[in-house]
Amino acid sequence: MRTRALVGIGALVIAAGLAMLALPSFYEVVDEGRDVRPYDSGKVYEIRIADRVTVYAAEESRPKLDSITGSVLVALATACLIALLVLRASGGDARLRLFYALAAAGFALLALDEFFAVHETIGHNLLPLADLPGVERPDDVIFALLMVPALAFVYAFRDILLETRRTRTLFGGALLAFALAALSDIAGLAADEPLEVVCGALILGGFASLLATHISICLADPQAGPARP
Repeated sequence: MRTRALVGIGALVIAAGLAMLALPSFYEVVDEGRDVRPYDSGKVYEIRIADRVTVYAAEESRPKLDSITGSVLVALATACLIALLVLRASGGDARLRLFYALAAAGFALLALDEFFAVHETIGHNLLPLADLPGVERPDDVIFALLMVPALAFVYAFRDILLETRRTRTLFGGALLAFALAALSDIAGLAADEPLEVVCGALILGGFASLLATHISICLADPQAGPARP
C-alpha cells in the first residue's frame, strides 16, 4: 500500500510539473504594454488563447513562480512558529519545540533567499567559485552549502518527519519533485521552477499534517512526544 501511494504521488508530481511547463504553449502574448482601454489601465497584456480567443489581462495577473514559492515558504515558517508557540504555552515536548523552532528559522531564511536572491547575489561576488571542478555558476556552490544544514535537520528529526503514512507520502513526493527540479536546473531545462512550486506545495501539506497531529496530541496530553505510526 505504501509503495502504491509513493508511485501515485510521484506520478502526480511529474504530471503537475509537466502541466505547468506546458501551459504557456496554449497561449501567446501578442502584445504588452499598450493602453488598450479607454481609461488609465496601466500595462495590459493582449493574449491569444489556442489561436482562437483574444483576452486582455492586467500586468498583476501574471504571477511569478518565485513569488509563489516564496509565499509557500512564508506560510511554512508562520505555521511552524505558531506550532512552537502553542507547544511552549502548553509545556509540550521539548524535542518537538526544538523541531519547530529550527523549521521556522529555516523556512524563514529560505523565503528571504527566494524573495531577494541572496545566494545568487553572494555567488555574483564570489566568481572564483565557478572555477571549481564541475561548477558552472558560483551560486551553485552557495546553494550546495545551504543544503548541508538542511540535510542534517532532516536526518536528526527523521522520526518526526516520517512518523505517519501521510507525511511519508507527502515528503517522499516533495523529495522527488526537488530531485527533478535539481536535474532540470543542471540540464538547463525550464521545468525547475514549476517543480519547485510542486515541491513547496507537498512540503506545505506534509507540515500541515504534522501540525494537526502534534497540536491535537499536545492539547490532549502536553507531555506527549511525537506520534507513532
